[in-house]
Amino acid sequence: MGRPAAAHPCAGRRVGYSDHETMDEHRDTRGDTAGEHPAAPAGRPAATGGLLGHGLLERSPRFADSFGLVLVLLVVSYFVSAVAGDHYYGRVLMLLVLATTTWLALRTSQVERRLLRLAVALIPLATVVAIILVLAGSETTARIVAASLTGLLVVVAPLAIVKRLAAHPVINVNTFYGAVCVYLLIAMFFATAFAFISVVSNHPFFAQLQKSTTIDYLYFSFTTITTVGYGDLTAATGVGRMTAVLEAVFGQLYLITVVALVVQNLGQERRARQREEEER
Repeated sequence: MGRPAAAHPCAGRRVGYSDHETMDEHRDTRGDTAGEHPAAPAGRPAATGGLLGHGLLERSPRFADSFGLVLVLLVVSYFVSAVAGDHYYGRVLMLLVLATTTWLALRTSQVERRLLRLAVALIPLATVVAIILVLAGSETTARIVAASLTGLLVVVAPLAIVKRLAAHPVINVNTFYGAVCVYLLIAMFFATAFAFISVVSNHPFFAQLQKSTTIDYLYFSFTTITTVGYGDLTAATGVGRMTAVLEAVFGQLYLITVVALVVQNLGQERRARQREEEER
C-alpha cells in the first residue's frame, strides 16, 4: 500500500456560519480547479504553511462585522420616527426598520446559530402580527408587540455587539462603528425606559407635556446622554429624574472609556508593523 496523500495546504476546519450553514476557512485563489482534497492521515495535522504567501483569504460570513450598516439603519430609524410620528403608517414602517435592524445586528455580531435561527423565526412573526394589529386598530396589543421588538433590539443587540467587539483580534474601523452602535442603542434603551416609567406610574413623564410620542422620548434621551443641557423638556417625577441622571453618568463613562480606548488603539497593529519595517 502506498503512503496516504498529505492534506492540501488549503484544507482547513469549518468555521462560522453562512447562508449554507458552513464555510471554508481558507480558499485557494491560485486558480486551482482540482476536486476534493484528501484529508490528512490520522495523527498528522494538516499542512498550513505558505497560506499568506499564496494570497489565500479567509472568507467571512455574509454581513459579518458590518457595523457601519447597522449604524446607518439606527440613524434611519430615528428619522423615520421623527417624520412618520405615531401615525399608523409610520408605526408600520418603524416596525419594519426595527425588525431589520435587530436581525442585522445579531447577524453582524455572529451570535450562536441557535439564537440566530430563533431570531429569524420570531422577528418576522412578531412584525407581521404587530402590523396586522396596527392596521386593525388594536392599539394596546400592537404597542405591546412593538415594545417586545424594541426590547429585543435595545437589550439583546448591544450585548451581542459587545461580545463580538471583545473578540476582535485587531481594533479597526468596524470596531469603532460597533462601539458607536452600542452608544446609540443605550440611548434607545433609556428612551424605552422613560416610556415604561410613564406607563407604570400612570403619570405624564414630562412636565411640559400631557401626552408624549416616541420621538419625544428619543429626543429627551439623546439630550440626556450627550449632556447638552435641557431646554424644552424635563422629567416631571423623581424616578424619571434619577433615571435621566443615571443615563447621563453611564453615557459619559462609556464615551471616556470604551469609545476613547477604541479610538486610541485604532490601527495599532498596522502602526506596529510599519515601525518594524522601518527598523529593518
